[in-house]
Amino acid sequence: MISTPATGVGVVFQAASVVVDSDALVKRQYPTPGGSFCFSLEATDSLGAAQVTFAGVQAGSEIRVYLPDMTEVAGIENCAANQTLSWSVFAPGSPNNTVRIVILSTGYRLKEFNYTASVGAQNLPIQQERDQWYSNPA
Repeated sequence: MISTPATGVGVVFQAASVVVDSDALVKRQYPTPGGSFCFSLEATDSLGAAQVTFAGVQAGSEIRVYLPDMTEVAGIENCAANQTLSWSVFAPGSPNNTVRIVILSTGYRLKEFNYTASVGAQNLPIQQERDQWYSNPA
């Protein structure tokens, strides 16, 4: 509660809820006794998480997910087949919703591409190509 010294009147701020307005704008809504205040979300505000299943990825591959500034947001060194990774999704228009995915695996060509994530479960089909020039002599 915030109280003004002169009157002792206080305002209680409750937890915000995220709503989608009729004009398709995502906003943060704060309930108050007389109504509610709405504020537009910043591009850095997380709306939730993307749970992405890499369908068809070779077990043992390394998967890395990077923001545009090359900050790693998800990754695994030695994945399972059909590995699922999660990372935050931000307000619409945020450049951080487009991530760079890199998949490395011995004996397969490097796979690197951009992906625009959304909140919720997603299935991303992966086709890794054998590297014809790879050689690992015993």
